[in-house]
Amino acid sequence: MMTSKTNSDVLDNGDDNGNKCDNERIKTKRPSKSIRALTFVLTNGLTVTILILALILYVGPFLYPKSIGLYITLPYLSYTLVLCRHEMRNGNPWPHFSKIFPLFRIMRSYFDMELAPIPPKLANQKEERFIFAVFPHGTNSDFRILMDGLLPEAIPSIGGNYRVLAASVLFRIPLVRELALWTNCIDARRSVAEKLLNKKHPSTERKHMSLMVLPGGEAEQIRTIKGKERIFLSQRKGFIKLALKYDTPLVPVYVFGSSDAFNTSTHTLFKARNWLVKNMGICIPISWGVLGSLCPLPAKHLIVFGEPLYFSCVQKNQPTQEEILRCHSLFCDALLSLFNQHKSSMGPTYASRKLEIL
Repeated sequence: MMTSKTNSDVLDNGDDNGNKCDNERIKTKRPSKSIRALTFVLTNGLTVTILILALILYVGPFLYPKSIGLYITLPYLSYTLVLCRHEMRNGNPWPHFSKIFPLFRIMRSYFDMELAPIPPKLANQKEERFIFAVFPHGTNSDFRILMDGLLPEAIPSIGGNYRVLAASVLFRIPLVRELALWTNCIDARRSVAEKLLNKKHPSTERKHMSLMVLPGGEAEQIRTIKGKERIFLSQRKGFIKLALKYDTPLVPVYVFGSSDAFNTSTHTLFKARNWLVKNMGICIPISWGVLGSLCPLPAKHLIVFGEPLYFSCVQKNQPTQEEILRCHSLFCDALLSLFNQHKSSMGPTYASRKLEIL
């Protein structure tokens, strides 16, 4: 019999869990002029740098094959695609970088980023690993890289023993690849995720690695609309199957503010952009931030974690389609409840919002 070891707290998160923020409005701090100026300069500068590096790496060889192609592109691609594929194994995290890198610290202040109180069942389970399912992706999911330096202290039960599934294309872009690897990312292929969940601690022989996924992915990214809360979840069941197959508790996570970080134009060339997502795994969101630039808007970010959901199936490690569908429904209910519980803490603008599940 498939079971969900949840009590009323899973969909309710009562006061005994210490999560009082659901009934109290969180005061939003407007970033100072200096923080806004630094964020504007650094984010746009970083984006331009990445674009220039990508052009040199992939366009340069056609213009200067003997210099750029032979001495820059060939060595870089040989190293990243053949010799050192960290993203296909255990990643290459740099915890100190995630925590103190100046741009990250400035942007956390810019977004007034805050993690809501962690449920005790999640914070205190030292012998357990989890799958964190995070919604919504947003236009650029800047929160993902920024929260990396906060999680080890916020959830000491997992510390740095977790990895984040990221789109394969990110590991083909210079500097983006390095930033992704340094902040705990690995390739989002199913084989990589399953290998990680099978990995055992060398001393205790326990399966200890937790996993963070953004199930909505690129399909959710190009459907982001500023001022609306919509997630692409109805057809996303792979992470549910992973949780069942590897007997791993599933944690719903919602990031308030992610949808408001950029102005968006969802319908512009949507069919063409959606074709690129489906056939090439490339997402091109049409969005803009401060003064029409690529600097995000100073939207308050509040990250809330739900209670772990414990699922099991009749035949161990072999979930049926019926079991996957039932657990998917339970997860949707838990995420919707988590959203409704915390939305009022973001103020009257959010209190009237409804979560749309596509």
